[in-house]
Amino acid sequence: MEQTLQNREQQLSHENKEMSFRFGFLGLGMGGTSIASACADVETNITNKKYPYSALLINTNQIDFDKVTPRNPNTVKFLIGDGKGAGRDINMGESLYIEKAEEIDKLVTTQFSQSDFVWLVVGLGGGTGTGSVIQGIKTLMTNGFKKKFGLILTLPRFVEGHTVINNALQRLQKIYAAMQGLGPIILVDNQKLFDEYRNEHPQGSIADYLTYSNKYVADALHDLNTVTASYLPVGEYHFDSSEFRKMLQTPGLIHFARFSAKSATIDAGQGLSYSTKLKQEIDNGVLSSGYNLEQAKQVAVSVLANKSDSKRLYTFEFVEQLESLIASTALAAKEKPVALYEYESRRQDNNVYFYSVFAGLDFPEARISALMDAERQFEEIQKANEEAKKKDLFAGFQASSNNKQSEDLSFDDLFGDKNDDNSSDKLNDDFDDLAKRFNL
Repeated sequence: MEQTLQNREQQLSHENKEMSFRFGFLGLGMGGTSIASACADVETNITNKKYPYSALLINTNQIDFDKVTPRNPNTVKFLIGDGKGAGRDINMGESLYIEKAEEIDKLVTTQFSQSDFVWLVVGLGGGTGTGSVIQGIKTLMTNGFKKKFGLILTLPRFVEGHTVINNALQRLQKIYAAMQGLGPIILVDNQKLFDEYRNEHPQGSIADYLTYSNKYVADALHDLNTVTASYLPVGEYHFDSSEFRKMLQTPGLIHFARFSAKSATIDAGQGLSYSTKLKQEIDNGVLSSGYNLEQAKQVAVSVLANKSDSKRLYTFEFVEQLESLIASTALAAKEKPVALYEYESRRQDNNVYFYSVFAGLDFPEARISALMDAERQFEEIQKANEEAKKKDLFAGFQASSNNKQSEDLSFDDLFGDKNDDNSSDKLNDDFDDLAKRFNL
């Protein structure tokens, strides 16, 4: 049975757990600021760390900016331009960012002074975020985060129009060419998340979806950040903070998957069935899909079980099935540990949690090709429309000749001159002439 979005989002409670890194989030444009704000709003119960992350949000549209209402007091909003937006013009978005580059440099230095790693978050397609993403990369590289930043980029849905898709492809092309010199990239496929949410919430609203999707991205990243720092390994392998750091230092795409199952439904001898389930979730992904996983340079799988269940589940057979799956999926990966952990449950949580992370991937070819196909279709339609404008709709029409006798008649000849004071007398005389001609 296909794993549902609702089941995939189930996660272990990490609100009182440690984290591998103190993330900062630099959000650009409407989409980027919404996601960055949600990421920074993640709360924990750790003393003095209720909001462990920080965010700097930059936009050009005041109305859109007002919609973003951070709970985290460590989040800073900075409006650039006149507040009227960039109108999906990426050149304008870039220019407005450059005008305030010095001020943004100071804000970045101050805002992320305590951050171990900064994510540059951009919703591709609009004017502000898409236009300024390259400048945002420059800001981080020149202000102390050269090897300590990554990108979170959203891919537009196919229905968002020619301008949006063209904008996204322009920036993706530049980022792709420079990818080996950048940090890790997480792609958020809006089409994928939208379709999944709509299927499971057919009566839901667009506002509900946007709120949900932003939090979904935030929870997925926080989940990974806590799993790597909060548990002691049971076996010989450990996917800890140092291993996570290696992934964050690996250029290319990061792809991750997760799912949970009731421990009562898992038997140690069923490792094969759950490795198959994990493979399905890896292929589907949490935020995007369609990767060639054989290209992965780093891979890790983590499994968490309640202490009361771990001894029963963590057998040689269970582990070997998972190791075989990863070995056959990521042939070129230099490291691919399967790490086993125990957790103490205070909520009678009897779930077993599976996490997998792949780093160093190329862009998902099918998804990018689909965007390019949509762009070509728009261009073909636009070309056809331009040709239609040039076409003479009356080509081949032969104008009929007018009655030569009537060609020289003026308006006054036909209907009389309203300014003529004798028009009534003239009309009477004309009527008398007609009466005589027809013997009336």
